[in-house]
Amino acid sequence: MRTLRPLPLCLGAVLVASTVHAQAPSPEDMAAARSLGVTGVQLADGGDCAAAIPKLDASEKLFHAPTVLERLGECEIKVGHLVAGTEHLNRVVREPLPPNAPPAFAAARQRAQATLGPALPRIGKLRIHVDGAPPEKVTVTVDGEAVPSVLFDSDRPTDPGSHEVKAVAAGYQTAISTVSLQDGSAASVALKLDPDPNAVAAPAPPTVAAPVAPGSAVPASASAPAGPPPAASSGGGKGLAIGSLVVGGVGVVIGSVFGVLALGSKSSLDSACHTKTTCPSSSQSTINALGTNATISTVGFGIGIVGVALGGILLATSHGSEGGAASVGVTPWIGLGSAGLAGRFE
Repeated sequence: MRTLRPLPLCLGAVLVASTVHAQAPSPEDMAAARSLGVTGVQLADGGDCAAAIPKLDASEKLFHAPTVLERLGECEIKVGHLVAGTEHLNRVVREPLPPNAPPAFAAARQRAQATLGPALPRIGKLRIHVDGAPPEKVTVTVDGEAVPSVLFDSDRPTDPGSHEVKAVAAGYQTAISTVSLQDGSAASVALKLDPDPNAVAAPAPPTVAAPVAPGSAVPASASAPAGPPPAASSGGGKGLAIGSLVVGGVGVVIGSVFGVLALGSKSSLDSACHTKTTCPSSSQSTINALGTNATISTVGFGIGIVGVALGGILLATSHGSEGGAASVGVTPWIGLGSAGLAGRFE
């Protein structure tokens, strides 16, 4: 059993530690850390490291003190937590001390160095191998503590003693193994994940039929819908036919209007001109208007005839594709002062 140290020395070390902490603790934190640190040291000196560790750890978390961290590392090694204890002692050893550091800090470093020497060779090495599932989908734990997948098939520093190694993955049965490590020894454990027959399979995504190019053969695996084709299949042809008829109708109207204007200009010229080749100069504007109106009328009728004819053909084709043959006839007509188209659809 370790001899009980004078409490004023430990209390002074904890108080001085607050001056080197990265962020100054509040008075409440300082008082709590002082109380926890003193209690932890008392328990450690009394040989009750299991009870001392929570007190020392809480004090260290409130703010860092080398004296507290060194006693924490000592106690962790005594209860078998060699990896955590040596890491804490390594921190104490490697931490630079300020020139005006109290003697208690230097003493803590010396104690840490003395304890590290015999403790480091006692740390065991555990190598974990997993089969049956991709490593990125596997979660491995050692005594409930997660092991990163990058440490699979690598030596992992592990405390001596008995350890439960567990591997889990979605869709696989859990694999568990127990391994025992002696001081400074190495061990390997291999876990195999078998597919879980009771696992619920993820629903398959819906199958989307690939578009088939016009004229190409339809694959045998493609299922054709029963019944008549959707209305949209014939709606496109009817829409184009109606559009062509509308354009044709507009063309006929324009041709008719400007045809009537051209006939009016011709009638005025017939009254003003003495002969078909001789007209007064005052009629030049009427002659120009006659030419313009006649040209627009001709173009309008041309567009109208083509549009109506094309619309009729498309409309007949769309009707024919729905189950019956159809015929269409378009006949342009023109009269005195008027013009138009006559058509039939059967």
